[in-house]
Amino acid sequence: MPGAVGLWALLVCGLVPMVGLFAMGPALPMVAAAFPGDPDAELLTQLIGGASGIAFALSSPVIGMLIGRYGYKRVYIVSLIVFAIFGTLPVLLDSLPLILASRVVLGVSVAGAMTAGLAGLGTLPADVRPRMYGRNAMLSSVGAIAVFPSVGALSELGWRLPFFIHALALVIVPMAMTLPSAPKSGPGISDKVAPPTGGGLGVAPILLVLAGFIGLVMYVGPMFAPFYLHTIGVTDPRLAALPLSAMSVGSLIMTSNYGRLHARMGAQALFALTLLLTGGGLLVAGIAPSLPLFIGAMFAVSCGLAIFTPNLSSHIAATSTNTARGIGWAMSAMFAVQVAFPFIARFISQAIGSAGVFLIFGGCALLAGIGASAFARSGLRPAVTNH
Repeated sequence: MPGAVGLWALLVCGLVPMVGLFAMGPALPMVAAAFPGDPDAELLTQLIGGASGIAFALSSPVIGMLIGRYGYKRVYIVSLIVFAIFGTLPVLLDSLPLILASRVVLGVSVAGAMTAGLAGLGTLPADVRPRMYGRNAMLSSVGAIAVFPSVGALSELGWRLPFFIHALALVIVPMAMTLPSAPKSGPGISDKVAPPTGGGLGVAPILLVLAGFIGLVMYVGPMFAPFYLHTIGVTDPRLAALPLSAMSVGSLIMTSNYGRLHARMGAQALFALTLLLTGGGLLVAGIAPSLPLFIGAMFAVSCGLAIFTPNLSSHIAATSTNTARGIGWAMSAMFAVQVAFPFIARFISQAIGSAGVFLIFGGCALLAGIGASAFARSGLRPAVTNH
């Protein structure tokens, strides 16, 4: 069991994907505007987030194997240092393709830091793991409340300044150095409270499908909402950051209560709740004529999305014989599809308008949530939910 400082280093690992994959959303229109001579500037700036996501996805299973060989401490520290270096590198670059390339390396470092941190939490005793996974997600939400408005404000001063936010990873490095030197990669089978699932993957295949869909939905708010808001007259980056701030507040509320929700409802019901809240919120966002209603709708979306990752991580840690591998594959499924989101969103927008992105994803989530809710009420629950 890590000491207090080491435990804090693991708990804040959720800040790394929040900053590396999502936080730049409010600044992307400003980055695109800085390259007026590039006809594909808007698409390339959206791919800045997508490139990080696909690199994260492709490298996560490999990271899981590296953690099994070298331990999560080494992988975590190296990943944090690489994250800080390549995250701030765009400050020195004057080419969108080069910035895009730097984000690929950044995505690998995000995979290393997040998978190692979550695997480290998976080594904790079974009676405290769900609570710690909830706190991990909660701290990510707290950080987002400060980071998203900061990125919006910094982008007003210049498109380069928001990239400095990645240097925050250097603060975690000294804390991570206090972690045990040779920890195991995950809890042993005797520590499990549900039958092992997922075989060699370390996670049930149906959860990989769900993770992939949630990965796409997660992309809608941080990366597409600022562009959608332009269509309803919201062009100020500070105003465009407000829905993201509201999402952070919603995430904070749900993640701070995740431990209690898990104990009361079980994992299956929480997966259904994720889909129901997300689907309903996206449908409202797609018909919202004004910023306040849009903010409220995205708040509901965030309440659903916030409980998914801690619920998935807790499930894997409780059922997998290799937590690092299971988390690696789950994170891969969640982020591999995100590189396709700009193209999907562009196709839908050109066919039926920007609102269609919210309506289509919302409708799919709501239908899936109704099905998952019916399944959670059936007699097929015990082997999946009682963990």
